[in-house]
Amino acid sequence: MNDSLRTWAEIDIDALKHNYRLAKKLSKNRPVMPVIKGDAHGHGAVRVGRLFQEEGAAAFAVACISEAVTLRKNGITVPILILGWTAPLEAGILAENDITQSVFSLGYGKELSKMAQELNVNLKVHVKIDSGMTRTGIYAQKDASVAAGEVMEIAGLPCMDVTGIFTHYAVADMPEKEDFTRWQFENFCAVLDSLKKRGFDMSHVTVHASNSAVIMYHPESHFDMVRLGVMMYGLYPANVYEEGGPLIPSMTLKSRVAQVKDIDEGAKISYGCTFTAEHPMTIAVVAAGYADSYPRALSGKGAYAVINGERCPQVGRICMDMCMFDVTGKDVHEGDEVILYGKGGMSHEDVAQLSGSINCEHTSLLTERVKKVYITSEED
Repeated sequence: MNDSLRTWAEIDIDALKHNYRLAKKLSKNRPVMPVIKGDAHGHGAVRVGRLFQEEGAAAFAVACISEAVTLRKNGITVPILILGWTAPLEAGILAENDITQSVFSLGYGKELSKMAQELNVNLKVHVKIDSGMTRTGIYAQKDASVAAGEVMEIAGLPCMDVTGIFTHYAVADMPEKEDFTRWQFENFCAVLDSLKKRGFDMSHVTVHASNSAVIMYHPESHFDMVRLGVMMYGLYPANVYEEGGPLIPSMTLKSRVAQVKDIDEGAKISYGCTFTAEHPMTIAVVAAGYADSYPRALSGKGAYAVINGERCPQVGRICMDMCMFDVTGKDVHEGDEVILYGKGGMSHEDVAQLSGSINCEHTSLLTERVKKVYITSEED
């Protein structure tokens, strides 16, 4: 490792491959659509995209058109689905880059179709069904036939090729809400059944509903293809770490000890003076903070870092660029490597629970100043 690095994120290629292959196994070898929005949850969308294109990914999902175009410019040739909204004025860019757009409503579909006609281009689209998430999608929580009718109308619009139909589950990661997930499944299936009764040709349409939680816990909803999100990064959908579980975390955030100092009893540490030394202590100031995706919300919550194999409690408020740890009685020196979370340190799920968040938020918030270092045990 380059000793000049201040704070860096190690991305384990072998872990990514392991988690991807596990998803293939659990879904009985169905096509996989890795979700690499948000710079692949902070792991680097281009690098992750290239990796899984080589692994045989059927498609990729992103949040917006800029993410999709970046992938196209960097060698990604398989289908790309935009899960979020794209301005109809961008229809030309969608067509030029062979990017598939999600359609959430008949009105939006008409706007896209109109622009495609003006530009004389054809668009590929996946129609989103709102089976219970109550976010984007054609509302299908009451009357499946009405929703199916809208899908039929969208499919009949000029310059529009419906190549997929999908939905998204709200609580598939919560076993205690199994009834709601079952209800969403039934709502979605009712739309599909209504479409078939109306004579809709499903032979060239990919049906998908599985996020990571569904891949792991709800095989009845795997349909034609599965969408692999947080599971791919070794993060548990239920936000609870499973010791010895099947997933391998792919990101480890590391930093360096910037200074080691002895402090007196009564000394106060960091902003707000929230921590007071009850006895003489030795603290390590580490060169990472919340601008490096080490959440400020961890302050004083029982978080720890691992330095030279030993757990060191976090003390005082976490700053934008620095944080402090109690290293009293430990053999710690300036320049020593620090594991803030990931392999060998706190789990991502523990970070999330202590900070009141979810396990993929802090990885997704990595700034550019945190260098991504890709590691693998496989020979080139």
